[in-house]
Amino acid sequence: MTRRKIFRYLLLAVLMFGIVTGFSLTRYVLAHPNDPLQQNVASWARNKGMGVVVDKLETWLHNDPPAVAPTDTLALLTDDSTIAPQITTTSLAPLGEETTTTHLGKTTPAVERPVIATQSCSTPTTTSPTGATTTSTTTTSSTTTTTSTVVPDMTSTTTTTLVPRPADIAPFISPGIKAEGEWAATARVRKKPMVYVSSIRPLWCFGSVVATMAAYNPSLVHTALFNGTEMPGGKGWKNSSKIKGKALPSLIASFNGGFRFEHEPGGYVTEGKTVQRMRKGFATFGIRADGSSTIGIWGKDMTDDGSWKSLRQNLPPLVNDAKSVYANYPSVNWGEDYTNKIYNYRSAACLRTDGYIMFVAVGKVNIKMLADTLVVLGCKVGMELDINGTWPFFATYSDFGKSERKGRIIDTRMGDPDRHLTNSTKDFFALFDPQTLPTGAVK
Repeated sequence: MTRRKIFRYLLLAVLMFGIVTGFSLTRYVLAHPNDPLQQNVASWARNKGMGVVVDKLETWLHNDPPAVAPTDTLALLTDDSTIAPQITTTSLAPLGEETTTTHLGKTTPAVERPVIATQSCSTPTTTSPTGATTTSTTTTSSTTTTTSTVVPDMTSTTTTTLVPRPADIAPFISPGIKAEGEWAATARVRKKPMVYVSSIRPLWCFGSVVATMAAYNPSLVHTALFNGTEMPGGKGWKNSSKIKGKALPSLIASFNGGFRFEHEPGGYVTEGKTVQRMRKGFATFGIRADGSSTIGIWGKDMTDDGSWKSLRQNLPPLVNDAKSVYANYPSVNWGEDYTNKIYNYRSAACLRTDGYIMFVAVGKVNIKMLADTLVVLGCKVGMELDINGTWPFFATYSDFGKSERKGRIIDTRMGDPDRHLTNSTKDFFALFDPQTLPTGAVK
């Protein structure tokens, strides 16, 4: 065979490969029109066994740390409007100094910013009234560094005695943005709020980082785990890839699940099936037969006692006993983040010290910053959920009691509000009103 013929055959093979690949990718993108192109390409590549390539590309794309200068805009969406910027300057007052700043056209004293020591933001050196230099550092344990902070304005109760609503959180950066750290009631059922939402800049040394939170009383809602077309995939699920039928009128809210299975997130048990075996010591979102739910550590807070309807794990805990403990697991892949150099949009869920379950979406941050965010926001036990793109997702729903529902995302960085009403490729959690949810409508 001549060299020219060999070249022609190689060129033909490359051309055929490109056509087949392009056709497959195009079909996948068209099947998920409401997801961003980059996100679709990444999911398609992972499904085709090219996860290593995707991981390397994401590492390259997300290695820039967040800006230190504080943003003047939060990401929270309430009643289809964004909390608008309220300050005309982003400068911070030096500690201990009385200065002024412009706030909505008025001259008001700048408040000394609260300084909380975390692994991400160690307390800066300050000068005492006597002129001596003082420095505060993080708390350390005998095995590895942990972060434990006193949370401003956070009511400390047991998990069985819930406060009426989450306590507002004093801003960590001053001056604060209007409504920053204040909880707003949403998703009302029979005029009673079922979900509270808020937004805050949780890391004073990285002022561009914004967290959006949603908190709910797990004893007042019926929680269910739904199964995506790809994760876990398969057929025969009662709770399929979308919320539909008799369950729709009782729907309150929904939020994303965890990592893809090739990232070894841990156990996945639901509808009487064990898709992934449970792993001792892993953070676990558990749903009981009555629809109540909790978050704990498998083998410590939660055991296989026969009461669990659904169990979803996603790596070891980020927070335990209100302390950052991610560093106790140095070999864990938190999303290609072995060295804390990957900064992206991340989500997490936690059981708060006041008994509420809280969803958090924050970015762009590394795993250390995510753990610190959970600590300062009052989490007792916290677990990472899905990350990157618009996978972090929390929506409430309009027209409660009707069969036609529309999603309303709580954060400007989230994707299609109706993702869980159409067809979700990944698993997710949904919250329902137990008083109106028909028996057997969800598993």
